[in-house]
Amino acid sequence: MQKILHKFDQIFAVEFQDEKIFKYAVPFEDNRYYDIAINRFQEALKDPNDTHIDSIYFLWLLDLSIIHFEYSIYAKLILNDEKLATKHLSLATEYGYLCLEYGSQSCGCFKDKNPFIIVNKATFILSSLLLTGNVKAFEGIGNHLIDSLNGQSCIIKKGYQKSTISWFILKLYSVYFNKEITLHTLLQPKDTFPYDEVLKHWDTDNVNDVTKFIELLCDAHIAQAQLDYAIHYKEQYSDNDDERDPFGMTYKELFLVSLYQLPFEILTWLRLRELKGLSNPTTFSHPLMNTPLAKMFLELKTPLPKPTDLPYAKELLAKLKEVCPQIVVDS
Repeated sequence: MQKILHKFDQIFAVEFQDEKIFKYAVPFEDNRYYDIAINRFQEALKDPNDTHIDSIYFLWLLDLSIIHFEYSIYAKLILNDEKLATKHLSLATEYGYLCLEYGSQSCGCFKDKNPFIIVNKATFILSSLLLTGNVKAFEGIGNHLIDSLNGQSCIIKKGYQKSTISWFILKLYSVYFNKEITLHTLLQPKDTFPYDEVLKHWDTDNVNDVTKFIELLCDAHIAQAQLDYAIHYKEQYSDNDDERDPFGMTYKELFLVSLYQLPFEILTWLRLRELKGLSNPTTFSHPLMNTPLAKMFLELKTPLPKPTDLPYAKELLAKLKEVCPQIVVDS
């Protein structure tokens, strides 16, 4: 297991080096991906008399969320700057929240198509809200995602049957909040080991069982990471076509290489147990739970403060309100 995690370390090092200009420039504002994202907003919002807005705006918010999340990891692991890491993590979760909250509220507003965020990215944002201490936002976004599965909203459509971690998180949410998933069982993935066992016993008061389940979930996470890296490697270095999902994209459950060493689904489960007043292990033997990324979230002081400045968010929501008057914008 240590050998596999060491390989992930090497993959991560290559990521930092290859994307130095595009994602990890210092200062942050010099990053090319960030510049591209901001230019999109500037172009779309530059004419105050132009009220055109459509579902693509929510994908731009998603892009900003991911860009800030990746930079928070870089600030923590490479720059060793705790304050900077916390700042960008806060920005990432807030942009992610806006994406899913107002994307969900905007279902039916647009002439061409509804807002849509693929399920793995939506559930990662959902987990991030909980892990950074925003329980109220976590509950609200979780309701939107379950409503989408049940045909009462649109943001993740019916999910994706081949997803693993994503469905585990959605079903954890379902059992914790007692919000039933009524999506036809043929459209849901079959519960597989070890996720099925954890879901059956998610609120056990036997800490030894929790430890056992953590070990199993860690192994499952690493196995998923290996599968997703194989796809990532082919995308980077091969001309061969990969299996495509129904939306025309190569699907990777762990869509960022940083997630290979971040067992966010396990941390989500443990946090839900804490909220229920249940005891969790205080130390972990599995190396995945002792990676710098896992420790970053285990040691995170929550709740994170909301960012005082969220570029272009107010302007976007003002335009959105004109097109979708039914949405309720947080004060």
